[in-house]
Amino acid sequence: MSSHHLMESLRRAGLTSYESEAYVALVSARELTAEEISRATSVPITRVYGTLDQLMQKGFARIVQSRPKRFHAVPPDQARHDYLANLRRTFESNLLSIQEIMRSLQKEVEPLYVESHLQVKAEELLEPLDDLQSMESSTSEHVRHATREVLISTALFSWLPRIKPQLKAALMKGVKVRILMQFTESQMRSLSELSSLGAQIRDTPDPWHPVRGTLIDNKDLLFVIWAAEEVERHWNPIVYIPHHTKNPGLIRIFHESFDLRWGSAKRVSERLKAK
Repeated sequence: MSSHHLMESLRRAGLTSYESEAYVALVSARELTAEEISRATSVPITRVYGTLDQLMQKGFARIVQSRPKRFHAVPPDQARHDYLANLRRTFESNLLSIQEIMRSLQKEVEPLYVESHLQVKAEELLEPLDDLQSMESSTSEHVRHATREVLISTALFSWLPRIKPQLKAALMKGVKVRILMQFTESQMRSLSELSSLGAQIRDTPDPWHPVRGTLIDNKDLLFVIWAAEEVERHWNPIVYIPHHTKNPGLIRIFHESFDLRWGSAKRVSERLKAK
């Protein structure tokens, strides 16, 4: 195979013209100094050391510790193995970097796409909230500004103390409050206080419901979807990211589901009055 054809094949494999020339020179001799490689090729002396560094990094050349430094070609079978391993590492590193860039790009582009193609703003579909604490803070704020109705669907209402003052204030303004939950005796006092102000509370028969949500004035829905690895473990759920939405379609689905479950739930007003 001619030197010209060999260099052409090396360039097709991904080496630069200077790297191809330098490697062919090294293959054709036992050992060469950088100056000797420069004289035997068109690689300028100012570029020869950088070219040799690249060849060593890619697995085609090695340095012989001597003065002056000398270089020799790696055996072809080893060069092929090392070069492919280098390409694989570089590709995987670049791929990880590109994946991160594309993830960030998707977040920036998606709202523009949704708004132009679906004729709706992305934030009107789903606004991610950081965590449950953020969801509860946002819920409290929305309840504080409620004017007509607040619907709450939850399992164990463990977060009641953090929203109770806002619910009391809403009830005192004449806002209708309906709470659908798994009733527990431990919350009797707090629930009795809300019930005395006009809140309607029902005990859901569902042993497990995957959505916890609060709908305010039929226009703001704050919710989280729970998931579990298996039925027996549903009290240790995996939490999906909480969201806020103003989307009429999502709000309608939640409202209809709430009303359906409300209809089959047990009234607890008598038990609360007795307390």
